Amino acid sequence: MEFQKKNGLTCLTDCFQQSPLKASRALYLDDKEKATVYLMESSGGLVAGDRNEYKVHLKKQANVCLLQQSATKVYPSLNELSSAQHVSVQLDGGARLEWMPEAIIPFKDAKFNGDTMIRMKRDSTLLWGEIISPGREKRNECFYYDEFRSSFQIWVEEECLAYDTLHLSPTRMPLQQIGLLEKSLYIGSLWFVSPEVQSISIRDLHDKFKISKDINASVTGLEGKGLHFRWLATDLWALKKEMNKIWNQLT
Repeated sequence: MEFQKKNGLTCLTDCFQQSPLKASRALYLDDKEKATVYLMESSGGLVAGDRNEYKVHLKKQANVCLLQQSATKVYPSLNELSSAQHVSVQLDGGARLEWMPEAIIPFKDAKFNGDTMIRMKRDSTLLWGEIISPGREKRNECFYYDEFRSSFQIWVEEECLAYDTLHLSPTRMPLQQIGLLEKSLYIGSLWFVSPEVQSISIRDLHDKFKISKDINASVTGLEGKGLHFRWLATDLWALKKEMNKIWNQLT
């Protein structure tokens, strides 16, 4: 997908799609300058050996919100192959991208390998979210998946601002021990990189967090150029509510 700003409006100027991935046409909701596009997965989920690939390019001053239509389901790996998802994003000068998260749900015996690479200019803005589920909680399949790997990178021109990797393997590591997830089931993350960070108080953000028996949260400053929020939660609804509260403050 390629987006350009024309006559004050962000337009989806180029879109190549191949089943099962599909992008909606650009919609203009509350913000008439922002293009909102829904990302759909018609197959219902990733089967072992599948690879979904997203390439997104925002040209100068483009303003885009990408919404996943539903959670990403990762089905069992019965042939020992991993399911993969690769996301590549390029933000040109003054561009702004929001990626609204839905949960990644690894089923029993699933293997998942995710890779996200974001390259942006110093005056561009990124608001990016991710939620990792323990599995199908309502079916008592928490942490029954085989392996979950993810790699997330943010490059601001030639500087690697963030490199975040995660490797979870419930069969080989006790995830609920002290120092790991303990009693938590869900992991939520938000990344905000923008020139606007200079005017945001981390202390004020900490005060807005709701800490309870169901949810814990923290925020880390990234050298004055970005913010990283992370939640550990036992309840998905409570997690989404807290993430949306911070999300709305940053949009």
